[in-house]
Amino acid sequence: MDFSLSEEDRLLQGSVKDFVEDTVNPRWREIEEKGAIPDDIIEGAKELGLLALSIPAEYGGMELGVLQKALIHEMLGRGPWALGTYVSVHTGIGCVGLVKFGSDAQKQRYLPKMATGEWIGSFALTEPDAGSDAGAMKSTAVRDGSDWVLNGTKTFITNAPKAHHFMVFARSESGISAFVVDADRPGVKIGQVFDTIGHRGSRPAEVVMEDCRVPGDALIGEEGKGFDYAKRCLAEGRTTLGARCVGSAQKAMELALEYGMERRTFGKPLAEHQALAFRFAQMSARTEASRLCVLRSAWLLQQGKAAVRESSTAKLLGAEFGWQTVDECMQIFGGNGYITGEYMIERIWRDLRVARVYDGSSEVQQMLISSQLRKGNVLTPM
Repeated sequence: MDFSLSEEDRLLQGSVKDFVEDTVNPRWREIEEKGAIPDDIIEGAKELGLLALSIPAEYGGMELGVLQKALIHEMLGRGPWALGTYVSVHTGIGCVGLVKFGSDAQKQRYLPKMATGEWIGSFALTEPDAGSDAGAMKSTAVRDGSDWVLNGTKTFITNAPKAHHFMVFARSESGISAFVVDADRPGVKIGQVFDTIGHRGSRPAEVVMEDCRVPGDALIGEEGKGFDYAKRCLAEGRTTLGARCVGSAQKAMELALEYGMERRTFGKPLAEHQALAFRFAQMSARTEASRLCVLRSAWLLQQGKAAVRESSTAKLLGAEFGWQTVDECMQIFGGNGYITGEYMIERIWRDLRVARVYDGSSEVQQMLISSQLRKGNVLTPM
C-alpha cells in the first residue's frame, strides 16, 4: 500500500498552503470585522484555480480527483472557514451534481463560467423543518405544461447572497427531484441572511421560492432521482469537509505548541509539563487518524465506490476529533485564547464548532454508519 503523493500533488498542496498562510491568514481579523471575504482574496483563489476544482477540462476546469481535492481542503482548513466554505460549496455540492447528472446543455451553459468564478454555484437542500431529515422537505415542484413551478423555503444556504444559481431539491409527483435555478429568476428571493458566530464572511441565508417558474430543461437528471443525487454529492462533500477539519486541527495544534514553548510556568515552557506533553501527543494521534480516514474515503470515491460508511466516518472523526483538539488548544492558551481577535485560536474554535452540525450532524453520521453496518457493510473494500 503506497501512501506517497506525486510531485504534482505535493506542489498543488503546497501552493494552496502558501496562499492560505501568506495571503489569507494575515487578514483574518479584517474578514472577521467586515463579515466579508475581500475581493482580492477571491481573485487570488480564482487565479489558483480553486473555483474550478471539480469541473472537467473540456469546460475550462482542473478536473481534479477527490483525493486531490481532499489535500486542497485540508490546506484551506488552515485558514478562515469563510473562504474554505465558499470554495467547497461552489466546487463541491454546488458543482458536482451538474458534472455528474446534468445534461449536455446544462453543462455547456453553467460549467465554463463556474470554472472562471464568474458564476458561483450553491446547493439548496435544507429547509426550516427538514434539516437532518431531508426527506421530510416540503418544497414542491409541480408541472405546468412544459414548465415546472417551484414553491418552498430553503435555509442555511451557503453562498446564497452571491450565488448565480442553485441546485434546488423539491418534491414532485415522482419523488424528490433536482433542478438548476438561476438566482435572478422571477419568484426567487434571498430571505434572512444569518449572522453566525463562526464562518464570518460566509453569510448563509434563506432562499425563498414563490411560484418560481422554470423551464422543463431545468430538471437535473431524472425526475424523482434527486435524493439519490444529493446523497452522492454529499458523500464527496463530507469527505472534503473532514479534510478541512483536519487542517484546522493541525493548525490549532501548531499554534498551541508554539505558544506552549514560549509561555513559561514553574520554571519551564508550558509544553514541557507532562500533562500538556501527553495532551499534544493525543491531539497528534487524533489528527493523524482523522487524516487517514479522510484520505481513505477520498481514494474510494475516486475509484467510483459509493463510500457511504467511509465518508460518514471521515466527517464524524474529522468534526469530533477536530473539535476536541481545537478546544484543548484553547485550554492551553488559557484566558488569552478567550479574547476576541487577539489570537487566531479563538477564530478556529468558533469556525470548527459548526462542523459537528452541518452537512449532516455527528448524530446523523452515526445513524448512517450504523445503517451500513446492519446492511453488512462492515469491512472497507480494497
